Amino acid sequence: MREHIFFPKPLFSRHSCFPDFIGGYSDFPEHAVNREYQSREVGVDRYYNLHLVLDGKGYLYTDRATYELTQGQGFLYGPGIRQSYHSDKDKPWNIRWVHFYGIDLSQFLDGKGLDEPWLFSLSDIAPFRELFDQLLETGRGYQVDDEYKIAGLLYQLLTRLQATAAQLNVPINQTADKIRSVANYIRSHSNQPFTLEEAAAIANYSPHYFSRRFSEILGISFPQFLLESRLLRAKQLLISTQLSIKQIALDTGFSQSSYFATCFRQAEGMTPQQFRLLHRG
Repeated sequence: MREHIFFPKPLFSRHSCFPDFIGGYSDFPEHAVNREYQSREVGVDRYYNLHLVLDGKGYLYTDRATYELTQGQGFLYGPGIRQSYHSDKDKPWNIRWVHFYGIDLSQFLDGKGLDEPWLFSLSDIAPFRELFDQLLETGRGYQVDDEYKIAGLLYQLLTRLQATAAQLNVPINQTADKIRSVANYIRSHSNQPFTLEEAAAIANYSPHYFSRRFSEILGISFPQFLLESRLLRAKQLLISTQLSIKQIALDTGFSQSSYFATCFRQAEGMTPQQFRLLHRG
């Protein structure tokens, strides 16, 4: 078996998930994939890539490990990350896959596959085999009205996967490294108008996922961190320069000096001018 089925863009543009293409291989020991970071091959830079091994075995490679995958195991790649896997030559895997996209998938999938492939194991693959069979069967004779059925089948597959799969690989802490890097960038550019969406885009995460992980990793919310960064810079300028309070407010990212004064008093228990006089002796 060597099958690829591609789908047109759906008429409804806000499906939670929708396949770009689906397929499967069996009795094909030559099956091998090696796609570099942000490769545009088959939309790797934009789509998720989910594979499930029905029987046989194969291998997946990351920068730090090689994983052997057998019946009932599989993997999920998020958009843009490097992909490297292949079938075993002697016992080629019987595999099904779906490349898909959707609205707020990083939130729906709880960040799985964004930094490295998510490897999983299923205790019962029968429901997943059935869902893949239905996806393939519907795809072979796809008509416009099948759009909602296809989206529903994929949604069932992904929600069941979320609920029943056990993780095989322990993720490395790339998310923490990314978010700390973004935090350092924001700290040094805090005078610029930053939104949560803009900060999340730097890390290539959804705003919801970025906001949650930012708070978990740094122990402070993104808005609090941005405000803290601006106030730290303001304190430095109050002590080391003769700039007016209004100019310092503008130079540290505050649109109004009155708002700057309010935030400063709440954080320091005194006005900016009192702080300047105190620390200048």
